[in-house]
Amino acid sequence: MVKGPTVPAPEREYQGSRFRVVHCEGALESYQRALSRVEARKAKGFVRRLITQISRLASGEPMSQGHFPREGELPRRPGQHGARYFYALKRIPIRGYCWESEAKPGTWFISHYVYKDYDKLADQDVQKVANNWRRIEEDGHDY
Repeated sequence: MVKGPTVPAPEREYQGSRFRVVHCEGALESYQRALSRVEARKAKGFVRRLITQISRLASGEPMSQGHFPREGELPRRPGQHGARYFYALKRIPIRGYCWESEAKPGTWFISHYVYKDYDKLADQDVQKVANNWRRIEEDGHDY
C-alpha cells in the first residue's frame, strides 16, 4: 500500500509542444485507487515513469507499442467509416486508457486508470472509455 506525501501525483492537465493531455472527470481518483495496490517501495518510481510517459505524449514524442498499445474501439458516429481506437498508457501493473479527441483538436483525454494484472481488456473498461468519450466528443463537456 502507498502511504505518505512523498509519492507525486499526476497533474490534471499537461500542455506539451504538440498536444494537451487532460484527465477526465474521475480519472485522478481512479489513478489513486490503482496506485494504492502498488507496493510502497515501488510507487514513487512508478509514478515518475508514468508522468514522463504522459509528458512524452503531450510533446508528441514517439511512443513504443509496448508502453502505448492500441486497446479497443471507440464508439462510432453515425455515418462513420472505419474504426477509431483508444490506447493505454501502460506501466505494469497500471494502465491509463486514453484517446485523441476529434471534438477538441490537439487534445488527448485520459478516461481512467486500472490496476491490471491480466492481459484481456475488460468490458467495464471499454464501457467507461465509451461513456467518457460520449460525454466529451458528443455532449461537449470539457473533461
